[in-house]
Amino acid sequence: MRKKRRGDLLIIGGHEKKDSDEEQAILKQAAKQALEGEGRLVVLTVATMEPTETAETYRKAFGRLGVRKMEILDIRGREESYDPANLEKLEGASVLFFTGGDQLRITSQMGGSPLLERVFALHDEGATIVGTSAGAAAMSETMLIGGPTNQSRLSSLAMAPGLGLLESVIVDSHFAERGRFGRLMGAVAQNPHNLGLGIDEDTAIHVANDEEFTVLGSGAVYVIDGAGIRYTSLSDRHQEGILTIHEARVHMLGRGDRFSLKERKPLAPPPVSLI
Repeated sequence: MRKKRRGDLLIIGGHEKKDSDEEQAILKQAAKQALEGEGRLVVLTVATMEPTETAETYRKAFGRLGVRKMEILDIRGREESYDPANLEKLEGASVLFFTGGDQLRITSQMGGSPLLERVFALHDEGATIVGTSAGAAAMSETMLIGGPTNQSRLSSLAMAPGLGLLESVIVDSHFAERGRFGRLMGAVAQNPHNLGLGIDEDTAIHVANDEEFTVLGSGAVYVIDGAGIRYTSLSDRHQEGILTIHEARVHMLGRGDRFSLKERKPLAPPPVSLI
């Protein structure tokens, strides 16, 4: 029997459009994945401290997009990640949607539990995993959990292990809106093996086969590649906390653009037909 392909990832920069009178390109993609998978869409509200309101927002949004089989799974403490009743809520899921909030809640409340192991297994079996804002940050092996915005002082940059669903990357959400270029550059400088992916609000990357992604939504995606860095002042302890980096590469991508994670380079757009 042919092994089923691992599921896609949909990583959203936060504040994706949800109202019926807006162009909901990103949530439409998540709904499409659920409908094509003929399974349930499970919204996991573990990251947020407002689970009831958040769940209702997504229930209405996905309902308008035609998703009828939907489950809300809220985890408030680690013991709930061991509850067989919560494991049952995942069965038959074709899309698992992690909401925004605090990414440390996702890893601390679910990490190493049967519930998270089942999430990984469903992904291996073909289920799509979606994360927005904190849910996006948690997708990578190493996740950003704090650091200054709108400035170049990086003394308080903080990172922690993520879910590892997308290897060799660090994801930062609300990117242009919160001025996070400096902190993502700093995160990449600490480990140039990782690509930095800065994703604007109402913008997402749709990752297929763990090898390439396509940009969706109304904003931009910034890719910071530190493999070619020739100098960084990280170890010099600049008294003002200013970071110096030489020869990092930056790509800026818009809707429809594609990027090869395997080759670490943008992919050429398809030819434009003149007919």
